[in-house]
Amino acid sequence: MKIAYMITFWLLLILAAPSRGESSFAGTWETEYGILTLTQEGSTVKGFYVMNGIRCTVEGTVEKAKYTFRYQEPGVNGFGQFELSIDGKSFTGKWGLQQNALTGSWSGKRVAAASGAAPEGFQGLWESNFGRIRLVQVENRVHGIYAYSQGSSITGTVEGKKLTFQYKEPSAEGEGWFELATDANSFKGKWKEKGSSSWSDWNGMRVQPIPNRIWLVVIEARWEPNLQDKEYSFGQMLNAFFARTPNVQVRHRFFDNDKSLRKWLLELAYLAEPIVVSLSSHGLPEGIPLDGEMIGAKTIAESLRYVSTLRLFHFSSCCVMKGRIPEEIRTILGPQGQFPISGYTQVVDWAASAVLEFCYFDMILARGMAPAVAAEQIGLLLPYSGDKKIDGAVYAPAGFRILLPGGK
Repeated sequence: MKIAYMITFWLLLILAAPSRGESSFAGTWETEYGILTLTQEGSTVKGFYVMNGIRCTVEGTVEKAKYTFRYQEPGVNGFGQFELSIDGKSFTGKWGLQQNALTGSWSGKRVAAASGAAPEGFQGLWESNFGRIRLVQVENRVHGIYAYSQGSSITGTVEGKKLTFQYKEPSAEGEGWFELATDANSFKGKWKEKGSSSWSDWNGMRVQPIPNRIWLVVIEARWEPNLQDKEYSFGQMLNAFFARTPNVQVRHRFFDNDKSLRKWLLELAYLAEPIVVSLSSHGLPEGIPLDGEMIGAKTIAESLRYVSTLRLFHFSSCCVMKGRIPEEIRTILGPQGQFPISGYTQVVDWAASAVLEFCYFDMILARGMAPAVAAEQIGLLLPYSGDKKIDGAVYAPAGFRILLPGGK
């Protein structure tokens, strides 16, 4: 009888013991040193992380739930160890410049795969050894762009799980193929330059959105016409304002001509989460006057063609909403252009527009309001945002407008 009780006792202990929900390190991780992407084959794990815009590599082996690796950054390398949590959703670890002196902390949290339907073929955003790739798949046809060199593109056809493609970069072109993994969340492939017989690896992993993250991207022209004026910008103010809101990622970039504006708008395609864009500059009904040229709807629309997560495009510019620019952007993009576009029909005072936009963006980014609802609130809270002059008001009417999907 005692033996039977002991067997039952140990069986209960075994059944009650926690099991590792996901024993693999493969996947995407949010860490204090940037997003870490790992692949695992047997006991070998390798991947990369992007820290301050620089791609750094890791490679090592796993024994049980412990990953021992080497990392390589520009000008420095070192060692580290990660230990996977019981549920497989996080890890804790250390890093150091010497194997026996792991002094720094390095922890991570798994980025959950998007819920809902399974991924549809090659459609979506990918992290690869040649930068991020944004692909669009319509039936068996695929086209897209990748970040290795500005203006790089891919076109091809799918048969089963294999994409055969042609690639084109500003100074090179060639061919290649990608083959999807069974779960459609990674691919392995090869490429070769035109005229070459040598094939090289091109592998990638699907980028999963970070839960609750939203981007505010301020793309701004320089306001100062001469050296007598001190530097000033909306982007700097917005960056400081949203520093208190952890889920809001602010990026601020300057443009000074058509080419540089295209560069920063194209970069939006490589963000996985919802994006609010503020284009901050002088404006006219005809477009954005800059450096002797007029930047119009064509530049903006062509640069947004692969941006699938745009939640709002705002012109922080005088008078642009008075002209045809918003409607032309929507016409050029067609069904893909069904995102709200907002701005002003009038010449707007700097302070008046700053107050309005701080409130507007706060409601959308920090309070989770839809742009249309936030626009209604602006009308209620800030009467000068409308068209009518308010008796005794310091600020002139701003003529704030929002063009919603469907043309309303």
